[in-house]
Amino acid sequence: MRPGWWITLVLVAFGPVGAAWGEDWRPRIDCDAVERVALQGDTSFYVDLAICHLRGEGRKPDVAQGLVWLRKAVALGDTDAMVELGNLYLLGAEGLAANTRDAVALYARAARRGDPNAMFNLAVIHRGDHGLPENPRLARAWYIRSAEAGSATGAFGAGVALMTGYGGRADTRRGVLWLRRAIEMGSPEAMNELGRLHAEGTGVPPDPAKAIDFYRAAAWNDLPDAMYRLGAAHYNGQLTAKNYIEAMRWFQLAAERGDHDAWFALGLMCETGRGIPADPDLALEMYRRAADSADPALREKSQRAIDRLLGLAEDDEEPVG
Repeated sequence: MRPGWWITLVLVAFGPVGAAWGEDWRPRIDCDAVERVALQGDTSFYVDLAICHLRGEGRKPDVAQGLVWLRKAVALGDTDAMVELGNLYLLGAEGLAANTRDAVALYARAARRGDPNAMFNLAVIHRGDHGLPENPRLARAWYIRSAEAGSATGAFGAGVALMTGYGGRADTRRGVLWLRRAIEMGSPEAMNELGRLHAEGTGVPPDPAKAIDFYRAAAWNDLPDAMYRLGAAHYNGQLTAKNYIEAMRWFQLAAERGDHDAWFALGLMCETGRGIPADPDLALEMYRRAADSADPALREKSQRAIDRLLGLAEDDEEPVG
């Protein structure tokens, strides 16, 4: 079963290359200009200079110098630097030993100064995903605080926590309000979630047209799960007219962005000849991609499909869908 929501840490500037949740939002930096002004005493450029050294933009990376400038910025009270250094400790990156408690201390320091990203990271850590015991009450409180401080991801987290009763009493009305606020701040995850709520009639009136509109808005914001949901809606003829060609288009877009459920759906369509002439070899390739999923249930389902196409399954086993 696909989760209705997920939340990951806000990695403000850097993380391991290829990390699915560490996209860099900063523009390329003119490192020579940054270094000149930083060395002249402009402390507002210390974090940028740290990034220049750590990433080696236009120069050879120098991790030691990057950490020196990052720590200087932390000492001066720069909350971006606190979050950055906390991220490095959390990940055990750039030669630092992984240390969740040091990361939490830095996030807490930035949070006290009003940094919404630090508040959000504290919420995620208190979900128990990074070595500390799960504390739903604190996680919910930090989601709400980060939302109130202007974090779109925090508003999404607060909305879902309130809707589901995570960390306290369920409050559907407030949950929907925070989801709508997150959408106003540009959260594609909130668009996708409100689409799901309208599809199911949970907390809001059932409205297939609104569900599709929200899914489409999230998909236009490059959210793979929304693309998958659009594909499923067209494939099943729920929320909208059945259209295998449109279903395949959305499944393919989701699959290209790493959605393993979408790879399975494409395999099913190739095997059964829906939206495309039946092609067992192509279906086998799609199922093999789906089998790379971290989800054990999807891996098992994909392997059964692979075995069926290779003639290793029972003769009476049929593809489902």
